[in-house]
Amino acid sequence: AFPLTPVVKTLCTMDSTTMVAPGELTEPGTVFLSGDDPEAKTTTGRLLTDLGWSASSQLDIGGITTARGQEHFAFLFMGIAGGVNSHTFNIKVVTRP
Repeated sequence: AFPLTPVVKTLCTMDSTTMVAPGELTEPGTVFLSGDDPEAKTTTGRLLTDLGWSASSQLDIGGITTARGQEHFAFLFMGIAGGVNSHTFNIKVVTRP
């Protein structure tokens, strides 16, 4: 309906408490960004920083089609929530040095 509107998908792999207070977790997690507009991603990144997400915790995973992966995380989220008996958690992407 609005093909020229820049869209960035983020904050959909966690609960609302973690979204706005990531510093309350025991260690930093990862927040994902999906979108096709670099300027919109930059603006979103600044907004995430204002919420407490450090730049190093923000992971750009590509264009808007990668948002599907974030959305499908809901299934794993529910499993983890049951395993830790809480919805207030996050995941962290770690790589080899």
